[in-house]
Amino acid sequence: MIRTFFYIMACLALNATPTLKSAELSEATIKKLRKATVEIHIKGQLRGGGAFLRASNGKTYVITAAHLFHDPQDSCKVITEDEQIFSGSLIAYDLGHDLALIEVTPGVASFGSLPLAKTIPADTTPIYNLGPALHRRTLLLSGSVADSRISYTDFTSSKGSIAHFFAAGINPALTSGGIWVNQAGAIVGLQHGRLIGDKGAPSSGISMVSPPNAIKALLHNRKTTKTPGIGAYLWEVWTVDHSLLRELPEGTEGLILNPVFKGRPIDQAGLKALDIIVAVDGKSIRRRHEFFNLIRSKPPGSSFKLKVLPNGAKTERIVELVTDALEDQWGTGNQN
Repeated sequence: MIRTFFYIMACLALNATPTLKSAELSEATIKKLRKATVEIHIKGQLRGGGAFLRASNGKTYVITAAHLFHDPQDSCKVITEDEQIFSGSLIAYDLGHDLALIEVTPGVASFGSLPLAKTIPADTTPIYNLGPALHRRTLLLSGSVADSRISYTDFTSSKGSIAHFFAAGINPALTSGGIWVNQAGAIVGLQHGRLIGDKGAPSSGISMVSPPNAIKALLHNRKTTKTPGIGAYLWEVWTVDHSLLRELPEGTEGLILNPVFKGRPIDQAGLKALDIIVAVDGKSIRRRHEFFNLIRSKPPGSSFKLKVLPNGAKTERIVELVTDALEDQWGTGNQN
């Protein structure tokens, strides 16, 4: 009887003790994350989030999304969780991953810095986003890795394509520049956009996240990247309207151009909207990631032979594409 009593009491005590679930962040981790995350204000407007990172030179910088800036010459204000305000300036950026590195005025070391994860987490891994969503103070939103493979999505701010992985979860407005972290509090990526839902829905629940290796490279080098650019958006042929598909030769596969930006490499190669790229340097192309993996395997200024099916034609032709650099376009009127 006595033994039974103590057994019941032990079970009650165990059930009453708060335990950390496998998919939760600890209170200590949350406190550290909030202290090291910031708001980014540009020209008096809240534009997004960011976080403190310490570089190999011992200095503390802020990482955020490049598209928060309208111009690379813009300065900004960095506002911490406890409402301290620091001046910042853009010192390096990588438009191929939508990343910006901000140098801040002295006095931020006390806010700590967050570690970078070595790799993108595996599919379905729980991850967490911190940013000033919906114009609020930094919110902690939960999600998971939807696709750990690198994908490419067109982005209007750079008129180019961004390399990223996909995360699933709540992703409202003003999350851009906010960090995604794992359960240990290490940065696994940076939020730079969300896919639009069907029929004009503001969000599909899918975020585009810049990978940790790109953040590490920008923080280590502290130099503006040169990302190969083509000056056009690409879409898999099977995504276009059925009326256009009916006009194509049966079995046509490749990437359809729409739009093409004037004066950029695709335009200079003589290609137009609705032309279809079917091969690069003799290699058949079906998906965007195949195309950009090849294009970005060489530096800007490199030459590629494209096999193209012009819009309305039945015969393919070969053209030469010479890439430019996305970063060279910023501030020339080609950016927003």
